[in-house]
Amino acid sequence: MKKNICILFLGLIMSCNSNRKLEGTWIGAYSYSENVDSSMSLPLRTLVTFENDKYFAKNFKYDYRSERDYEKGTYKFKWNKIFHNSDNEFAYEVAIINTDSLVLKGNDGSNNAVLKKLNDSLKNQSKNVKLVGKRFLSKSVKNTDLNKVAYDTLSFVNDSILIKKSDKTRNPGTRWERFKQNGFDIIFMEMEIPLIIRNKDKNKIYLTGFHKKRYEIELTELK
Repeated sequence: MKKNICILFLGLIMSCNSNRKLEGTWIGAYSYSENVDSSMSLPLRTLVTFENDKYFAKNFKYDYRSERDYEKGTYKFKWNKIFHNSDNEFAYEVAIINTDSLVLKGNDGSNNAVLKKLNDSLKNQSKNVKLVGKRFLSKSVKNTDLNKVAYDTLSFVNDSILIKKSDKTRNPGTRWERFKQNGFDIIFMEMEIPLIIRNKDKNKIYLTGFHKKRYEIELTELK
């Protein structure tokens, strides 16, 4: 009897310690399939916060892969699996977890998800960052995948539609959304990696995004 109690107590301690590995806010970087060309790494528009044995998950509300755009509940991380709401039948299997990366396994090696942990330094330092009704020159200052600086013009028509000068195929435009979670100011938009608004200085807004590389983006307001 004492042995069983000790095992149970040890299991509870290990579960709590395991949960601490996930504590914090993680943002989607990309998804990939092991049986497909590794260059096919699609942007992953999702964000998850783990805190005090509870979680909050947010997906892009216009993403066709999302049954709903957010959920919350309790979780446990044990045996390299994340169990939601005491459901021992359904779990996400963790392939890799370290100080800045979390990799979740998909079924049969497909739809594996890579997330990056957000440092508090990425929390928005400015309280007055307005986008709607404004037009910006977008400059990717560390676009290492293309080995060059990338420019575009973004016009935020309203809180759900923006127009990109580089993309004339979408009518009426590109869908996007902005939300805040745990002090982070996030932008999701179609066909793009998630962006974190970090700060504003005069007419410039500074953002960060993650894919296989880290990207730093500047938005300069155009009059």
